[in-house]
Amino acid sequence: MGDKVANYRTYGKEPFNLITLHGGPGAVGELQELSEKLAEKHGVIEYLQKLADINDLIDEMSRIIKDKMESPVKVIGFSWGAWLGLLFTASYPKLVESLTLISCAPLEAKHSKDIQKNRLKRMNDKEKELFHKVQDKFKEGKNVKIKLLNEFVELMHRVDAYSYVDNNGNNHTDFHLKLYKKIWAEASLLRKEGQLVETLKNIKCPINIIHGDYDPHPYQGIIEPLENYNKNYNFKLLKKCGHTPWREEYAEDVFYKALFELLK
Repeated sequence: MGDKVANYRTYGKEPFNLITLHGGPGAVGELQELSEKLAEKHGVIEYLQKLADINDLIDEMSRIIKDKMESPVKVIGFSWGAWLGLLFTASYPKLVESLTLISCAPLEAKHSKDIQKNRLKRMNDKEKELFHKVQDKFKEGKNVKIKLLNEFVELMHRVDAYSYVDNNGNNHTDFHLKLYKKIWAEASLLRKEGQLVETLKNIKCPINIIHGDYDPHPYQGIIEPLENYNKNYNFKLLKKCGHTPWREEYAEDVFYKALFELLK
């Protein structure tokens, strides 16, 4: 792992030409493992999103790229980070060479209606009880104890995966619940009002998509808008793969091979 400076970490050697954006929102540091792997061939900056406003995140990201990186850069966004990548690229198109969306959530609300239902189908009664308990606390604006929150996050990792590989408790994620609530409320409203999908109008760079066929977030929710906006894109659908490809038993090697190929 490289330097810890401000709200980012560096990996590999300069010039830094690749930036990774974690999911969550609020899952600060979860892309350390992925960033370390990418640093075998690239100079990488992992952006640690600690601000509670999407525009502030976009502005800080632009400053990091201008000050510390060789632009235009390759942007890799995972889950919520894929949305942030879209929003950033639409705002600063000249700073982005290519945009890679890993396990991106649907860009339109109509494709998201069955996500929770599909997740619940994969849970036993005890897991459903945990899921609803934490979700109810989220809705009521109540605090969730760290132990319970960690159990919930681990549950979601397993449920969203085809065959999740535990990293023996070596968890690099520092989950910020307050950031999750604030950013997700803002992001989901952007999707609901159609502003998220409209970012595609301003994106001219190549778009790469990597998605698991077992991911509860339907890939049609990304492909259909891209088709509607006549965007050129590369799409890799991974078999026997859920939401976190680099932590999937059957997909990890295929995922990394596809990712490095797309970044050439």
